[in-house]
Amino acid sequence: MINRRIRALRLSLKVTQTALAKKLNVKPSAISQIESGKIRPSVDTMLLLTRLCDVNLHWLITGKGPMWVDPRDSRKKVKDKLKEVRNFINSELDTLARSREQDRWSETLDIPVTGEIAAGPPVENFETYMEFLTIRRGMIRGVLDDYVCLRVNGNSMEPQVCNNDLVLIRQSQDWKQLSGQICALRIDGGITLKRLLLDDKEKMIVLVSLNDEYQPILIKPDEHQDITLIGSLFYLMRKVS
Repeated sequence: MINRRIRALRLSLKVTQTALAKKLNVKPSAISQIESGKIRPSVDTMLLLTRLCDVNLHWLITGKGPMWVDPRDSRKKVKDKLKEVRNFINSELDTLARSREQDRWSETLDIPVTGEIAAGPPVENFETYMEFLTIRRGMIRGVLDDYVCLRVNGNSMEPQVCNNDLVLIRQSQDWKQLSGQICALRIDGGITLKRLLLDDKEKMIVLVSLNDEYQPILIKPDEHQDITLIGSLFYLMRKVS
């Protein structure tokens, strides 16, 4: 392990953690954490260590070969070795990053269905945690608390959103940014799913159904006690029977 090799190197140099930290321009606590394996030294730190102490970087990274650089090596040879090891380290870091990204995508989340949303006139949202929407973590933007999952009740948003679909709403109260999108809104205690349009000239909110059988809903905010934008449609799941 690289942490053990750095400790062995420091002991060979007969210096304290504080003295080595000063030489490398890092905090003494960083050396302590490196030697205990809590953190890994950066590439720049390892390269500086090899330059200042004539350490064999290949040994430092892999544990193979002598601890010290052979003084008979030419400057060019040492430079080529450093370049080779740097490329090796960068390749390993890229592989690790890809692996973590794959793990992130493969991990699944169970988001509770917290109630119903009307695809028609607004209705009250009765909370329930009896079912979940399973989604891959990699699909989530931002934090999980930004999202709410609801079951659709009604057919005013067909064919894009059907009755009994599960919709994942990304919460936002930015009216102008979400204008034109399919959004969830709370109106006097009931919530509904509609395409949101803002009529600035008439100072009205227009809620449009995708189903041609339903007429747009025209809302004058002054005539309602509660008009709240919950957020926009982010993801939809439909069970095929």
